[in-house]
Amino acid sequence: MKRLLSTLCLSLIMLVQMQAQMKQPPPTVFIFVGDSTFTMHAQTSQSEIKKGWDIQGISVGRKIRRYFSGDKAHQVTGPQPRFAIYPTTQELNDYAIVRLKRKRGCRYLPKTELRDCEYTRVELGLFRIENLPQMGFAVTPLTPLPAGEYILVDLSQQPVNAYGDFKAYGFSVEEPENRK
Repeated sequence: MKRLLSTLCLSLIMLVQMQAQMKQPPPTVFIFVGDSTFTMHAQTSQSEIKKGWDIQGISVGRKIRRYFSGDKAHQVTGPQPRFAIYPTTQELNDYAIVRLKRKRGCRYLPKTELRDCEYTRVELGLFRIENLPQMGFAVTPLTPLPAGEYILVDLSQQPVNAYGDFKAYGFSVEEPENRK
């Protein structure tokens, strides 16, 4: 029994090490800080399902809330953030900025579905778009964003699980006097 358990543990450790060494896809979204670009890391949304009540077989009050953990995003920027986007299979105008709400250690979507939320799609007239080397684009919103929590998201992506969660790039916009 001990031998079987130790063999199982050893194989699990080897599997974890092999997974860590697998080639990761190259990053596609960066943020400009001054003249330098820094990789933005995608965060997967989480879904919380509030069951509601079951009244004679009819479900009432059921809600789904999609949220991102953490009171604030790790990336802090000014009111006109500049991103470098290198689309792979999607188009540039598949990307959009969505403002999040904050509550008790998390940031959440105002509506259950991403497409139901108010968003600003990356397109001419709303963003300044510049060409970058290797088929990339530098995008900057033309109107300053109010202070708050936001995500940059690819609207054309497929959900990552059965609950409809998705990957997005979080950032915080601070008032100019609060920035260092």
